[in-house]
Amino acid sequence: MTRLSLLVVTALVSVGGCRCPGDMTTISRPDLRTIDSAGATLAALDFTACPTLDENMPPRPVRDVFPDVEPVKLTNGGKASAKAKFIFGGANADAFKLRVAGGDGGAFTVVQTPFELDIGVQEEIAFEVAFSPTKKGAHSATLTVDDQVAETTMDPVISLIGSGLDLPSQPTLETGVEQEDGGFSVCEQGAIFTDCELSYPKIQFETTVTRKIRIKNKGCPALKVTAIKVGIDTAGTESPDFRLISPASPSAAAPLSLNKADGTDTLEAIVEFKPTDTGPGNEVKSGFVIVDSNDPVNMSPIAAPGVLNLRGEGLRPALSATPSACDFSRPSDLCGNNPKVMNRARFTVRNDGNDRVRISEVKFKSSGNAAGGQNGRFTLMMSPLNQEVMPGGSIVVEVIHQDQPLYVIDELQMKSVFVNGNIPSGDVSFALFGGRQPCLDTVDEVNFNNPQTPMSAQSFFIHNRRRLADGGTDNSQCGDLIINQIGIEQNQFFTIIDPKIAPNTRIAAGASAETAIQYNRPPSGGMQVGKLKILSNDPFFGPPAGTKEINIISSAPFDPPPTGILKGCIPAQLINDPNCQFGMESQMTVQLSMITQTPKTLTVSGFDSTDFDGMMMGKPTEYRFQLLAPFPQGATASSIAPNMRGMANKAVLTLPGPGLYRVSMTVWDSRGQQGQPVSLNINVVP
Repeated sequence: MTRLSLLVVTALVSVGGCRCPGDMTTISRPDLRTIDSAGATLAALDFTACPTLDENMPPRPVRDVFPDVEPVKLTNGGKASAKAKFIFGGANADAFKLRVAGGDGGAFTVVQTPFELDIGVQEEIAFEVAFSPTKKGAHSATLTVDDQVAETTMDPVISLIGSGLDLPSQPTLETGVEQEDGGFSVCEQGAIFTDCELSYPKIQFETTVTRKIRIKNKGCPALKVTAIKVGIDTAGTESPDFRLISPASPSAAAPLSLNKADGTDTLEAIVEFKPTDTGPGNEVKSGFVIVDSNDPVNMSPIAAPGVLNLRGEGLRPALSATPSACDFSRPSDLCGNNPKVMNRARFTVRNDGNDRVRISEVKFKSSGNAAGGQNGRFTLMMSPLNQEVMPGGSIVVEVIHQDQPLYVIDELQMKSVFVNGNIPSGDVSFALFGGRQPCLDTVDEVNFNNPQTPMSAQSFFIHNRRRLADGGTDNSQCGDLIINQIGIEQNQFFTIIDPKIAPNTRIAAGASAETAIQYNRPPSGGMQVGKLKILSNDPFFGPPAGTKEINIISSAPFDPPPTGILKGCIPAQLINDPNCQFGMESQMTVQLSMITQTPKTLTVSGFDSTDFDGMMMGKPTEYRFQLLAPFPQGATASSIAPNMRGMANKAVLTLPGPGLYRVSMTVWDSRGQQGQPVSLNINVVP
């Protein structure tokens, strides 16, 4: 609503002090002003509210009526405090009151006039004026703020203009349902069934769509909505197909309040439709929205506007085809005809769904269009594009085959949409085969067994022939074999080497093509497996059609790398433990004073290192000891001997003085496999 409080009028100025002619004394006075939220002088306020009494004789109080409230700020820009006195005057002064205390939950104090309030120098006080008319129509009054100082020539005066709403004196529920264009149709008391039905567009089962309902208060008092229920009946039993998305359903303890006076008389609720497929004959879904409120006419709603109908329909994609494949070259395949018609297939496409569908796309997989597939080997008699099929109806699709010796494979793909809504309604495809079938023949497994060399290779042959039960072969009925691709799935042990078979290699009946597979044997041995894939025009193998897989295997005894164990001993320990088996691992501390010999030395040993060759536990065959930098003072790389790869399992470390000596040891086995380096930190102290 338009608020006159936003109009800026001529300021009402009070004299803040007076210096009279011939008089040097200044009189301090208050200077009161009423201002709005923007700081402008406030001269008028405009109100709209519901009457607090109905129009019966005698008039009765109306419940749940709230006043219209407008904020005001009072400032004192003068040089003296004031006891401001608030005085309502005019014809309808009794309709206006002062609110001076706010509170949680809307609690407030309404103060009868006149009312006095202390306001200090340069102080600002906020208060509210409330309008509660007892009848409909225009109301007017004034609010004067008297500073109660006789010398002040002008006090702030606010004109109050109010309007009592001409609306029903009870909360009155009105509902509306969203239409296709986004608008709402009103569902009032006694509305017909179709005006109170929220209809949803047809959608596929298990997909969602939302629509809105509008709830409005046409009356003056607040309409308290205590529940918004969505169910399969008017009792609100939960529905499997419809549910309330927003707002969260209110309750008697926490109702939604719709109030015309403060502009909150309308809310919109969102209801979702997600149809569940419970079988043929149950496509149409229905339900109810029940709105409980304090509208006395609709306290226990059984009809509009407290009850709204819900209706939607689920769509079942169900496009099918008979037959689904045709091998034009196989005499026993009728390809949809009876009797068989050479080089012609007849496919029946049926709509088993519950709504009209339209063929939206037709193409051959090989070409990507409907003109033809596999270089003209397959063509459509007539394209079914844009043909509509009624529920339970069907159309016929015919494909012509151009016969040639080369065997080819293709696929005719069709897509459809529901006519209403252009929603996808199912796809069908037809596998097409034609020409003389090739006879791809290979071994089923390539086994390298246990080669001793790091690399080995085997030849691999692809034949175009048919194996016979007696062990022989025959190629008299084989067509040309086309090798589209040959490769090994990503594998670090097996690779294809020359001679390689190029893509699209043609192998005539009875002929063969050769390639080779190389095996890279890991030093640790063990079992390795791979898979060779051949993609060809032979549909016998798969899936996918035309794919033959050959297993590649190698199996050798497992021979892991050796494991190094490094220990350290001072000379005195070696007397009873010459191999230093009881020495310190990882780290040790040595006192130079405990070593009496000269030069002072320490022995590091890898005697306990191990090597498992897959059959028995043994020892590494080679060792190397190194002193790692940074070196202690006086030490060098040659302070340890030997410090090169050799056969010894012990080394001697010379200790020229204190410091941290870091020794590393690496071991190898008889196959040359290297173990992980191990280290020993030796902290030498005086």
